Amino acid sequence: MRRLRFRATAAALASAAALAAAGCGSSAGGGASGSSAITLGSPGTPPVISGLLPYIAQKEGFYKKYGVNVIIKSFSTGTDATRAVADGQIDTAIMPPAQLMELAAKGIPLVGVQGQEVPDWVTVSTDPAAATCGKLKGQAVSVDAVGGIRYTALASMVKSCGLTIKDVKPVPLPGSNAPQALIAGQVKEAVLHLNELIDVQRQLGAGKVHVVMKMSQTSPRTMYEMYGALKPNLAKKRQAFVDMVAAQIATLKWMADPANQAKVAQLGTVVGDPASVMKQAMRQYLAMGFWTLNGSGMPAANVSKMIKVQEAVGNLSPSTAPSYSKIVDQSVYADAAKHVSG
Repeated sequence: MRRLRFRATAAALASAAALAAAGCGSSAGGGASGSSAITLGSPGTPPVISGLLPYIAQKEGFYKKYGVNVIIKSFSTGTDATRAVADGQIDTAIMPPAQLMELAAKGIPLVGVQGQEVPDWVTVSTDPAAATCGKLKGQAVSVDAVGGIRYTALASMVKSCGLTIKDVKPVPLPGSNAPQALIAGQVKEAVLHLNELIDVQRQLGAGKVHVVMKMSQTSPRTMYEMYGALKPNLAKKRQAFVDMVAAQIATLKWMADPANQAKVAQLGTVVGDPASVMKQAMRQYLAMGFWTLNGSGMPAANVSKMIKVQEAVGNLSPSTAPSYSKIVDQSVYADAAKHVSG
C-alpha cells in the first residue's frame, strides 16, 4: 500500500510542478500579456484540497480567459505562504483566517478578497479508546505546524469539550505527511481534510479509523480560509486581483457543473489521491458547500465569529483584535462578479 501511495504522491508532485510551470510559462508566453502578474501562494506540496481551485483555474485556462497572469507557488503550509505575503515576497496566498487576524492585530495590513466559510477539518483516530473529544487529553495529534490551520482547527475543536490546545500534544507534520503518518502507525490521532480521511479509510480498511469530531459541528458558521493580500499591494494591482477572483468564480461554476465531475475528479488527483478517492470526495465537498458558489465566502457573521473564537482560545486580545471591516474587502469580489456575469 505504501508503494502505491508513493507512486500517487510522486505523480501528484509531477502534476503540481507542471501546473506551476504552466503558470510561470504564461508570464513569458504572452497568454496574459499587458496584465499585472499575481503570485499566489498555495499550501502543501503536493497541494492540499484548499489549493485545488487555483490549480484548476490555471489548468483549464480560466486565468488566461480573464486576462490575468497567476503564478502559483507552492509552500509547505498555508502558514508559510501567509508569512511570504506579509513579508512582501508574493502577492496573495490561501491563508488561515486565524493567522491573517493575528498578523492584522500586530499592524500588518492584510485583507481578504475571497474566502471559504465551511471547514472540512475532522479529528480522527485509529485508537478505539479515543472515541470522544475528552479522550484526546494528553494524546499526540498530528497538525500542519504550530500556529498553522490544522493546529488552529484542533484548538477550536477541543474547546467543545472543555480542553485547550495545551491539553493535547500537537505533532507538526506538513501537508500530506499527516495521513501518511496515520497509515504508517506513527500517530494514532490526526487533523485531516475530508479527502484525506477517505483515502486513509480505503488504505487501512473499514472500521480502522473513526471520526472523533468535525469542526463543522463543533464550530458551525465559522471561517475556513481566505485569499489575503497586503492592502498597499492590492491597491497597486487591484485590476489584476479583480481578474483573478473573476477567473476563480468562473472556475467554481465550472467545477459545480455535473457534466464536469469526472474531469474535476481527475484534476483533483494533483492533491495526491487517486481519481476514485477524489470522485467520492468531490461529491461530498460540493454537497457540503465547501466552495462558496454565490458570494465572496467572507460573510460578516462568520468572520466576526472567527474573531471571537480566536479571542476565546487566546490567539487574539480583545483590545487589539481586528474588526471585520479592517480585514475584509468585499469590493474586489463585487467587481469580479460583475465581470463574470457580464
